[in-house]
Amino acid sequence: MTLKVEQGNAFTIIHIQNDSVDATSAKEIAGIKDRMNQTTIMDFGPVMFINSAGISALLKLVIEARKQGKKLYAVNVTAHHRKVFEMVDMLRYMPIAKMEDLMPLISA
Repeated sequence: MTLKVEQGNAFTIIHIQNDSVDATSAKEIAGIKDRMNQTTIMDFGPVMFINSAGISALLKLVIEARKQGKKLYAVNVTAHHRKVFEMVDMLRYMPIAKMEDLMPLISA
């Protein structure tokens, strides 16, 4: 399992458990769309590498969250991955935040 999902009443936190987002984790990310809550947070803590299959899966998740009217955030993103997310215009719908800034959203 490359993802650990933490569910609350109005939030979901998706903790990526391995150091890469690739074709293997892309399949798991695709399955997350039905488990998103009003606020969903993707925790990229240990991620060192994201390939094109991983970016594609993340973009699909971003699009699905937007269709469902849900807020999607990224936390613990490296500077390099921030640049990649900017290049594919993902940050417009999945902004990068600090977990402490999101606490009011998930404790409501």
